[in-house]
Amino acid sequence: MTYELTHKLTELTYELTLAVVSMDLSTKRGYSMQVYAEHLHAAWGMVQRGSPAAGVDGITTDLFAGVAQEQLGQMHRQLRQEIYGASPAKGFFVPKKSGGQRLIGLSTVRDRILQRYLLQAIYPRLEATFTDSAFAYRPGLSIYSAVDQVMIRYGEQPSWVIKGDIQQFFDNLSWGVLLGQLERLKIPLAKVRLIEQQLKTGMVLQGQFYRPNKGVLQGGILSGALANLYLSEFDRLCLKAQIPLVRYGDDFVVVFQSYLQANRSLVMMHDWLEDIYLTLNPQKTRIVAPDEGFTFLGHQFQAQQVIAPVRTWFHTKKEKKAARPVYGPPKACSIIRLPKIKTKKSTDEYWRDGMTTLYVTEQGAYLRVRHQQFQVFHEQQMRISVPANNITFVVLFGACTVSHGAVRLALQRRIPLLYLSNKGRYFGRLETTGQARIDYLVAQVAKSQDEAFIRQQAMNVIVGKLHNSRKLLMRLRQRRASDLATKAIREIAVLMKKVQAAETVESMLGYEGQGASLYFRAYGSLLKGPFSFDKRTRRPPTDPVNSLLSLGYTLLSQNVHAMTEAAGLHTHFGNLHVPQPNRPSLICDLVEEFRAMAVDSLVAYLINSNIYTPEDFTPPDGRGGVYLHPDGLKRFLKHWEEKLQSETVHPHTGYKVSLRRCFELQVWEYAACITGEREGGYRPMVWKK
Repeated sequence: MTYELTHKLTELTYELTLAVVSMDLSTKRGYSMQVYAEHLHAAWGMVQRGSPAAGVDGITTDLFAGVAQEQLGQMHRQLRQEIYGASPAKGFFVPKKSGGQRLIGLSTVRDRILQRYLLQAIYPRLEATFTDSAFAYRPGLSIYSAVDQVMIRYGEQPSWVIKGDIQQFFDNLSWGVLLGQLERLKIPLAKVRLIEQQLKTGMVLQGQFYRPNKGVLQGGILSGALANLYLSEFDRLCLKAQIPLVRYGDDFVVVFQSYLQANRSLVMMHDWLEDIYLTLNPQKTRIVAPDEGFTFLGHQFQAQQVIAPVRTWFHTKKEKKAARPVYGPPKACSIIRLPKIKTKKSTDEYWRDGMTTLYVTEQGAYLRVRHQQFQVFHEQQMRISVPANNITFVVLFGACTVSHGAVRLALQRRIPLLYLSNKGRYFGRLETTGQARIDYLVAQVAKSQDEAFIRQQAMNVIVGKLHNSRKLLMRLRQRRASDLATKAIREIAVLMKKVQAAETVESMLGYEGQGASLYFRAYGSLLKGPFSFDKRTRRPPTDPVNSLLSLGYTLLSQNVHAMTEAAGLHTHFGNLHVPQPNRPSLICDLVEEFRAMAVDSLVAYLINSNIYTPEDFTPPDGRGGVYLHPDGLKRFLKHWEEKLQSETVHPHTGYKVSLRRCFELQVWEYAACITGEREGGYRPMVWKK
């Protein structure tokens, strides 16, 4: 394919709806991200004034300066085409003043330029979310500003002080929470994807490649601003509760007039941090009595006075500085005023809504890679071309062929290839192995043998599933009266109490089965139109409603499966569903609470809105199976992706995020439970109204 044709395709506009990246053979699509060369040059100027040290590629800022024009032009083209690829950071350890070592990461010069460019682009929106409690990594504020704020209250009279520290703060930031916050700020999804790429690029440490599954790069240009964003809701909760927080990064101080106030506030702060998968450092967090002193940001506080640290100055002859990395926590964000460029708004801003899944449904289609883009051909014509940076799943239905290059790129990018029959039956997946973390695996094995933990988890999962099923019936009954639904709503509430009182998991499963039977009979009575449904049939689905439910449950399971593996959990160690060969028991556990919320509600909408007719389904085959015709399948995938992009309030974090992001947050909820980071057992995501 010629460059001119490729360029022409990249200038066309996608006709996408919400998050769907599906193959529609009636439309050719293209795109280009809006990037200004002037902004990249400004970012390079700021990086050039910083550390001259090289990343893993060995290129210092001095070396980069010799080829800056060519490199910046190449970056500009790659960003516009959304094919830019980040390099791993160079990791090394530096000693801490308090003992131990801190892991620092140094990005390549190219990545530092991109990070600076992204910071310049998103920081105004981030700054608008910060409260007056945060003093680190913000222009115009410093440790002295924080110390002065503490003294406003501490200097008045003898006080009780909470001196706190968040344990391994930068290393434990949940990507799901962080990316959800960025999306909530309506930051363009193209920029969110670039930030996500920077977070997940990994690190080369002592010659070995290391890929974390959470945290931000200490020493990274973006890290300070992202860290403040992560704690912005925590800061607001403190403000709302009239807790006079003074926070500098992961260190904070709160001054109170009574021990009771301090103790109550510390408990609340502990719970709020736990909700976003962080914990307080027990060795560094304490309540300081009025007659005791404490140290904050190097300043000694004692008896309503503050003593600044003694600084020793050395006067030496100035010599040219050797290239060396700058380490330590991120410094304050340096923001410069960029030139204003007035242009018409690009059409890509209207359709970029978190594209994540490439569905290939046409039989005989061929998937290949060219210029870091997945391209789908059918009948010797290219039908769609999507940057690999935009894809997190590829779902292949039926007889589709994948090139060796496409497989290699998918494995390198950790993009699962999912194989389904043309009728939607799941066959298997092709993906990189060895993603499970050893510490998680050890914890999962131990918890799988802990009877008390298994009972608690099983109870929480079943109660969450029954609760959401009951809530869906209540919602549907508002539009259509049904005696069966009224009876099921009442009896499922009774079953939820029985599950909580049950002594064994087997008894709980019995109550779950009763609840499912009641639920599906009532569910069928609330559906309109020509479709009848009275019970769940799986292999094969014997009617149109069961066909839609089976397809939805398959797609739901694969979304949760990919997020579970990405988090480093082993998919085969569940609690409600005991480990068995060839069954991802943990996935079976985690999807239960989302069945009614994600799939059943969608199917009810599709049926009751007359989006499907009986002609959209095949006649029963030899085994009695009923399936969607190809056009009906594409229609379902479109509505499925719209459902995943619909926003809801995640009950544990309090953030309004997409339903797809909720899957990821619940995976981290489970990880926090097995590691002991949060107490009280797994909290399923439940509908409040």
